Amino acid sequence: MPSFTDALASGTPVLTDGAIETRVMFETPIAMDPDVQVAGLLGDRQGEAALREIYRSYLDAAAATGVPLVIGTPTFRASVNYTHRAGLGDTDAVRRLNSAAAAFHQKLLDGHTGPPVWVAGVLGPAGDAYRPDEAPSASAAFEYHRPQIETLAEAGVDLVFAATFPAVGEAIGAARAMARTGLPFVVSWVLGADTRVLDGTPLAEAIRQVDDAAAPTYFSLSCIHPTVAVRALDAGGDAVDRINEVKANGSRLSPTELVALDHADSDPPADFATAMDAIRRNYGIGVVGGCCGTTDEHMRALGALLTTR
Repeated sequence: MPSFTDALASGTPVLTDGAIETRVMFETPIAMDPDVQVAGLLGDRQGEAALREIYRSYLDAAAATGVPLVIGTPTFRASVNYTHRAGLGDTDAVRRLNSAAAAFHQKLLDGHTGPPVWVAGVLGPAGDAYRPDEAPSASAAFEYHRPQIETLAEAGVDLVFAATFPAVGEAIGAARAMARTGLPFVVSWVLGADTRVLDGTPLAEAIRQVDDAAAPTYFSLSCIHPTVAVRALDAGGDAVDRINEVKANGSRLSPTELVALDHADSDPPADFATAMDAIRRNYGIGVVGGCCGTTDEHMRALGALLTTR
């Protein structure tokens, strides 16, 4: 199997998984821990069965369309703030959960045939992804995220992915910690409707600041609707060249509106796929996939377009 970076260099379009948390919420009867969320399903028979079914649906979507795939570990909230609040412990719990998540994916892929699949070790922000005021400084973020990042790297993930970061300082600290692993690594921003990072920093400036500290393999945009991604890419100037991934929400609703719903909200798969494929072609984005509200049907529709154009 080619390395992730070799695949990127070849220009081969890469698909990602779609939503995990929202599918557990709305497709299963399972009540997730409010702090660690899907990470808390690891080690639970019913929880792991649900995760396995969801991840396999994305593997099947990629296999059906013949495109390479990135799947992320269910560790967005498997860092010490959340394990502590959940009563699981501190650093030891972080290492246990993240090791278990990587092992879960390795078992899932054992004997897998078809297009290449790479595992992204996922870390989320230390605070609420939509509250930049909760983000630590760069130096504090380095120390905070380092145990999780080191555990994921030691457990054998193919790349490290800092998902939906709302503040530049925290992204700098996480990038410095990720760079120490020697693995490909990605910083993914969550943006406001004004296309700025949520701490108010213009996207191009945020990218330059992180690049100056510890340049990721590329930058990503996540947890925003494709229409917001287009506005951000149009306004990003020369920094757009450093963005090589969009993981978009299926819904135009804001995060505040989405969390208040008792059901998933999303554009139809065909509409989502058309919008995302246009982003790929128009802006030279190599990696495309889904976030909140998307399912394997969205990824299957998108994968089909990646192989035909």
